[in-house]
Amino acid sequence: MRKIETCTLCGLHRSRKNAVPGEGPLDAKVMFCGEAPGFNEDLQAKPFVGSAGKFLNELLQIAGLRREGVYITNVIKCRPPQNRDPADDEIETCTTNYLQKQVTMMKPKLVVALGRIAARVLLGRHVVMGREHGTLLDCTYAGATFKLFLTYHPAAALYGAETKSKLQVDFRKLESILKSLP
Repeated sequence: MRKIETCTLCGLHRSRKNAVPGEGPLDAKVMFCGEAPGFNEDLQAKPFVGSAGKFLNELLQIAGLRREGVYITNVIKCRPPQNRDPADDEIETCTTNYLQKQVTMMKPKLVVALGRIAARVLLGRHVVMGREHGTLLDCTYAGATFKLFLTYHPAAALYGAETKSKLQVDFRKLESILKSLP
């Protein structure tokens, strides 16, 4: 974690207030992976604490989960300026040095990809969330094998009721998936 907090491997360190390694028990069976920290996350050094984070907390309740019982992280650990999409070189640097190690160390049974960028990184292919959300896949990433559940990023719900509804349906489905995990 300290390596992430002091990282200078890409240019994002120049504009961040804080790196955001992740939060939760390191032995959690369920990991949530988003794209990148936003404004509030950068200030507080915690993942999903802004408006999208409040909605994620509601979604976790729908799935029968508590935030304290899951691990929450992002593909990249520093906020891109103006919340732009992370650049490919930033993703490569952060995943190689941090996300792969987090997944390998934790060995989660289930990873929930929150949004297309997290899904693309974990699957190694382009993902169309409009077609693939709510899908459960077998995944191997960084030598770890787990179930991967694809869904929209909670921030997408802030811009439309339809996406909010789809996320709620996906998290109800997630609740039944969790019951079948070993």
